[in-house]
Amino acid sequence: MNTLPLFFNLTHQSVLIIGGGDVAKRKADLLHKAGASLVVLAKHFDESFLAFLKMHQHTIIHKSYESADLHTLPRPAVIICATDDDRLNHTVYHDAKSLGIAINVVDCPALCDFIFPAIVDRSPIVVGVSSNGKAPVLARLIRAKIESQLPSNIGKLAKLAGEFRQIVKEKLPTITERRYFWEGVFDRALSDKQVGVLSDELDDFMNHQQKSGEVYIVGAGAGDPDLLTFKALRLMQQADVVLYDALVSDEILDLCRRDSDKIFVGKKRQNHAKAQDEINELLVCYAKKGKRVLRLKGGDPFVFGRGGEEVQACQTAGIPYQVVSGITAALAASSYAGIPLTHRGVATAVRFLTGCYQTNEHFGGLKSLYQDDETLVFYMGLHALEKVVGGLRASGVSSDMSIAIISNASLPTQQVLIGTLDDIIQKNAQAKMAAPAIIIVGRVVELYQPK
Repeated sequence: MNTLPLFFNLTHQSVLIIGGGDVAKRKADLLHKAGASLVVLAKHFDESFLAFLKMHQHTIIHKSYESADLHTLPRPAVIICATDDDRLNHTVYHDAKSLGIAINVVDCPALCDFIFPAIVDRSPIVVGVSSNGKAPVLARLIRAKIESQLPSNIGKLAKLAGEFRQIVKEKLPTITERRYFWEGVFDRALSDKQVGVLSDELDDFMNHQQKSGEVYIVGAGAGDPDLLTFKALRLMQQADVVLYDALVSDEILDLCRRDSDKIFVGKKRQNHAKAQDEINELLVCYAKKGKRVLRLKGGDPFVFGRGGEEVQACQTAGIPYQVVSGITAALAASSYAGIPLTHRGVATAVRFLTGCYQTNEHFGGLKSLYQDDETLVFYMGLHALEKVVGGLRASGVSSDMSIAIISNASLPTQQVLIGTLDDIIQKNAQAKMAAPAIIIVGRVVELYQPK
């Protein structure tokens, strides 16, 4: 984070603007809306700017800027310099710095203590978007995207909520209850669903609120944050407690609610931070305390993710739960590597298998006859590659059958290694592919085209 976003209260605060052109007028308009008392100094003013300042009774000073002006004028909270005179801009900047006054020299990021963001104004809801001066057009496009998704009446609802906060505080004694109530109201509003009179909403909440918490078993996808579903993101931002796996990246974890308790329960081969039974107990325990518990898992919870065991634990304890699917590693590896799992005339079926078992067993071969138009996908098989290859050969798969290893699927560090059953072990010994990795076996691998 290059700059810290802050919102200043400038109501009745003096702000000095140097410049009388269109750029200065745009800044003055924003500052006027924020309630600032403007002092505008310029030798020449655009007529429309002058009319604006007179209409709103701001101070107008017709003169060229001099360093002494900062000593004779009332000390401003901030200074905006909006001129096309580079020498003057530098002079004003150094004068302001010598007096410890924050300054923004328009379109000169190196001469700015603060930045004007692209603003979405739904007062009292205000959203600022900044590119730190690197890509202002992109910031404006992002602002437009946010504008299009925010209901027009969201500001009015926020104002009503502010007036209703004390009543909610009196009727709902705990912070958790109050947060659940407001999240329910605002979530419906942001989804363009009807929100009733707040007093009625509160009565309905008090009559129907859950006495226990809830568990969200959520698939975080294969690694790329862009693969998250909207529902996954919404629950990630609601949860009080997050139990997350080793395959959940920092980028995805950062999208969870900032003040949630985050607990690492990752399991790697022969290195488990928490046993599955312990994870199940934590889910139930926190939920019984009234918490909303997010079980954040790499890939999909129900594809070699042991999500079914966590669902059973919730069912046994009578805990409400939701399951949100994620893009499983096989699908992400296939699409990001450009290897289709099915392809007309090449593959008409897919089998998902694992090279990692609950006991010390290893892959010893297919349980049914392999068909030439079939694709095999192995999860967690990289550490047992020799056993996987040996088992496939023992199952009658041809030694010249194509095989691909995709490491870190969907991430910038993704790597793809192509070979056959005959040479893949030797190739991997040289390439040293890193886990996590997906192994794809079948004629579809021949469709791979390096990028």
